[in-house]
Amino acid sequence: MAGHRQLIQVVPRLLPARCGVSDHAIALAAELRTSCGIDSAFVVLNSDERCDLPYSITHCAPHRLLEACQALSGNRPAAILVHLSGYGYSADGAPSLLAEALERVKAGGRFHLAVYFHELFAGGMPWTSAFWFAERQKRAYRRIARTCDLAVTNARVFASWLERQIVTPIQCMPVFSQVGEADESLPFAGRDPAMAVFGLAGTRQRVYGELDKLGDTLERLGVREIADIGPPCETPREVKRIPVERAGVLAAAEIDRQLSRTAFGYLAYPPNCLAKSGVFAAYAAHGVIPVIAQHFRGEFDGLRDGVHVLSPQTARAIAPAGLEECSRAAWRWYSGHRLRDHAAIYDRWLARADGAGQIAESGAEREHE
Repeated sequence: MAGHRQLIQVVPRLLPARCGVSDHAIALAAELRTSCGIDSAFVVLNSDERCDLPYSITHCAPHRLLEACQALSGNRPAAILVHLSGYGYSADGAPSLLAEALERVKAGGRFHLAVYFHELFAGGMPWTSAFWFAERQKRAYRRIARTCDLAVTNARVFASWLERQIVTPIQCMPVFSQVGEADESLPFAGRDPAMAVFGLAGTRQRVYGELDKLGDTLERLGVREIADIGPPCETPREVKRIPVERAGVLAAAEIDRQLSRTAFGYLAYPPNCLAKSGVFAAYAAHGVIPVIAQHFRGEFDGLRDGVHVLSPQTARAIAPAGLEECSRAAWRWYSGHRLRDHAAIYDRWLARADGAGQIAESGAEREHE
């Protein structure tokens, strides 16, 4: 493997701008290539839909994963990164076929395996399907976790469960922004008095359902416009008499520019899952103050209500001068796990895997002498 560093990324589908896991993997591939000299190849396991990207891409069924990786690596020791989101690989959220495929890859002995757990098993009340699927999902995730040489996830609640399953150290890295990162945060006073609503159609529809119940929060914050960014969905003309301006689908560079000058951003996520949200990452990366519906005490993944994020309760109490600090606190929190920090994890791990692979190859050559 000397002279050529490659990471095989396994994804359930590869749909740029239509799938958060896809966009995460693609952005990581670009950063690995630019900053670390590591080329990526993709194995797509649950979709035949093609896209145009400057990488080697193989589509196959899970049971053909080993053969696909052997072909991409030239049948030499290599490293694989699996992007794990259960419902991406299985309709019941329990990726058992993927678990079986990874166990087969592991048994082959030629591949080092890393898994980024974008999420874990679902929870719910007994009358929901999530409740009945949970045990099946846990079994599949446990099997996958035990194949890992490196396990990474985005939220402390996920890392805590994984730590009880395996001895492999767990790295906790909240997701990075897929639409750019501000090198420095624009002063809050210079921002437009607007609130961004950003994301896929389903994500934004949930937001509008919540925004209508926020009472006078938007007025208290001085929001004069709602900037709707994303693919078409049922978007109201106004919320609380505040006009909604539909920007539609924008290029990442344009979203980067717009968020850099926007004061607030709303998202419909529970506090303990903010670190797994690409929308939250995009806001924090640009110093946009994230606003959510649910007040919370204490801390989740280093985030505190009224410090890094606002809820209706903390929005009522915050002084105008506190908005500047909230914007800066969100940006500083994000700065600890930028895209380059994610790439550095795999760069270091791949360097160790490359070294182990070269030792294994040397040993095999000696056996044939």
